[in-house]
Amino acid sequence: MNVEKFYNLLGNQHLLTSDTVKDLKKITEDYPWFQLGWMLYLKNLKETGSADFDKELKKGAVQVNDRRLLYNFLSAEIVKKGQKSELVEEIEKENRKGGNRGKANPLIDKFLSSSPGKIERKSDDVDSKAGNGLDVTEKSDAVNDDMITETLAVIYTQQKNYNKAVDAYEKLSLKYPEKSIYFASRIKEIEKLKNTNQ
Repeated sequence: MNVEKFYNLLGNQHLLTSDTVKDLKKITEDYPWFQLGWMLYLKNLKETGSADFDKELKKGAVQVNDRRLLYNFLSAEIVKKGQKSELVEEIEKENRKGGNRGKANPLIDKFLSSSPGKIERKSDDVDSKAGNGLDVTEKSDAVNDDMITETLAVIYTQQKNYNKAVDAYEKLSLKYPEKSIYFASRIKEIEKLKNTNQ
C-alpha cells in the first residue's frame, strides 16, 4: 500500500473494506511501531466486523501511545465522504506546521552550536573524588564490615587476593569469637598459599 492510498483511507474511512484489511495488516507487520497504521487497521477490523478485532486490539493497544485517542477513533462513526475526521485534521495541522520530520532536535542543535570542539575530561575533575577526597574507585573497593562474610573471604582466597582474605577472616574472628580458632587456621592456610605463590 502506498502513502497516498493510506492517507486516502484515513481521510475516507467509508472506503475501509475486507480487502483493505490485508493491506493494513501488512503495514502493522512491517512497521509495528507505526501508531497510525495500527489505528486504521483496528478501525478497519471493527467496521468490517472481523472476528480478529479483539485479539488484534490487545496487540495494537500496546503500540499506540494515546489510548484515549485510539478509543475515540475506534468509537467514532465513519466520516461521510467530503468530511474530515478530527484525527485527519490533527495530522494535517501537524503537516502544515512542518512537523519535525527530518529535522534535528532544537535543544541538541543549540548545545552543538554553543560548544564547538571535542569534550575533554579534566584530570582533576571534582566529581571523580568522593566527598572526603577519596578516589571513587578506592571507595567502591572498600567493603563495609557488616558485609564481610565467610563466603566473601573464600572468594578472596579463590581470586588469590590473599591480603583481603586474611583481613576478612580477622574481622570475622572479632565478629564471631566462638569460631576464632577456625578462622585462625584459615588465616594460616592463606599465609602458606601466599608464601608458595610468590
